[in-house]
Amino acid sequence: MHFDQTIAAISTAPGIGAIALVRLSGNRALEIIKSVFRSSEESSVQSKPKSHQARHGFIVDGQRKEMVDEVMVTAFLAPNSYTGEDVVEISCHGNPVLSRRILSICLKAGARLAEPGEFTRRAFLAGKIDLTQAEAVLDLIQAKTERGSQAALSVLKGDLGKQVKLVREELKQLLSSIVASIDFPDEVDQLNEKEIEKIVQMNLARLKELSQTARSGKYLREGLKLAIVGRPNAGKSSLLNCLLKVDRAIVTEIPGTTRDSLEEQLDINGIPVTLVDTAGMRNTDDHLEKLGIERTKHVLSDSQLVLLVADLTCGWQKEEDDIISTIENKPCILLWNKADLLGNDKRASNGKTPGDYIASLSISARTGEGVDELAKNIERWTFADGKAQELGASLNTRQAALCEDAIAALQLVKKTLDNQMPHDCLATDLKAALDNLSEIAGFAVSEEVISSVFANFCIGK
Repeated sequence: MHFDQTIAAISTAPGIGAIALVRLSGNRALEIIKSVFRSSEESSVQSKPKSHQARHGFIVDGQRKEMVDEVMVTAFLAPNSYTGEDVVEISCHGNPVLSRRILSICLKAGARLAEPGEFTRRAFLAGKIDLTQAEAVLDLIQAKTERGSQAALSVLKGDLGKQVKLVREELKQLLSSIVASIDFPDEVDQLNEKEIEKIVQMNLARLKELSQTARSGKYLREGLKLAIVGRPNAGKSSLLNCLLKVDRAIVTEIPGTTRDSLEEQLDINGIPVTLVDTAGMRNTDDHLEKLGIERTKHVLSDSQLVLLVADLTCGWQKEEDDIISTIENKPCILLWNKADLLGNDKRASNGKTPGDYIASLSISARTGEGVDELAKNIERWTFADGKAQELGASLNTRQAALCEDAIAALQLVKKTLDNQMPHDCLATDLKAALDNLSEIAGFAVSEEVISSVFANFCIGK
């Protein structure tokens, strides 16, 4: 990748809209815009644009000698720009024909087409953001819920990077002191081992807190797959319709109506959820129903959380025992449906809860009773560690793996201290922890890792 070249790309989503944005970045950005833009406020002489100030005018195709579109052009002069370079943004009318033509004119004037994520990659390499913030840009673009976007925004603001850098700086200072005492024993006193242990323990605790955010962070980014299971006519499809607030699944009094799995996307208290309504599970000779039940078992294996719907008017039956054996060790919430048909006394006697569940609730898929409490239980399970909410940030998969490696290295440091081994061994493991933390924030990271991080970005960001 050549950072001496000026890049250009369309930075708005494909399709027709009110406005589209064409962005340039690089040392020739001002030169290129000067050759293709005619300001409505200037005569023949093009003055150097002021930073962060929009100008009205027209994009001109010099080859065809014609105006292309009426635009607003804003320059962001280095180093006070997103990439740290001179950046120019052309706001044109949101017709794809126009934005593509303006991009083509910029490319002919000396820019090259940007690679995926190259603007943000340049921002990272210029030190405008760290690697956690760069990854948060993509998370913010791809966020499925408002809660997910807020979590990504927290990282983009630098909350996660600050926590990683705090631990890294303290371990770096500790390592420097240990190495100095090893290299210059006559000039630098060896650190007290209790003081070393105190620093290691404190930062080990910080990293363990951070590592706990990876689970809920994964669900916020990728979504939670939730299977609705139960015997026929327990009210699974009614629950799906109730949660969606629309009649998506066919509901009848005939058991076995649902023969196939039905997937729908839903926001439950800020958590992106894929709800899967499944075929009722029971012993049957019906070939199509058997196929549906087999598919239900497959859905169960792919789900992170299970909603077991039981019929409160019938109580616990053998079918529920069979379903429990199929669910095995999957986290499960038991829902006693049709609560609206029974009084409180009858509910208590029929809704006995064999087994161990995250929660056991009485609900009515018909009236919506208990559904808000169900949503709260799903939220509590998703954020069981509580650390993502407390710390205001969560680790992604790459960061979590490095954090775990840093934790393992610090645990070796602690073991070295416990065994009263030489300080050379402490230095080795401290260096390993530091290397992992440096890679999280991007202080020391390979070109392969950088390319991997930006590979999923769109062109123009």
